[in-house]
Amino acid sequence: MHIHNELTQPSLSVDDYVTIRQLTTSHPAFTEGGIRALIFRADRNGFNSCIRRIGRKILISKSAFSRWIEAQNEEVR
Repeated sequence: MHIHNELTQPSLSVDDYVTIRQLTTSHPAFTEGGIRALIFRADRNGFNSCIRRIGRKILISKSAFSRWIEAQNEEVR
């Protein structure tokens, strides 16, 4: 059964989510410490849109992370 709600975001694949270590391994421009600092300040920097918490595990949406990076670039202009 699928319930459609106008407020829900488009469904993402589970494959879109990675751990902090997986993200930094596949994208060495970002360090684990740097990503953890973004997560720590997520309520102030908008990074909440990129993360999902399951218990203590933190997963990052690769597509949301890419959009967040682009949004940071637009703010500088």
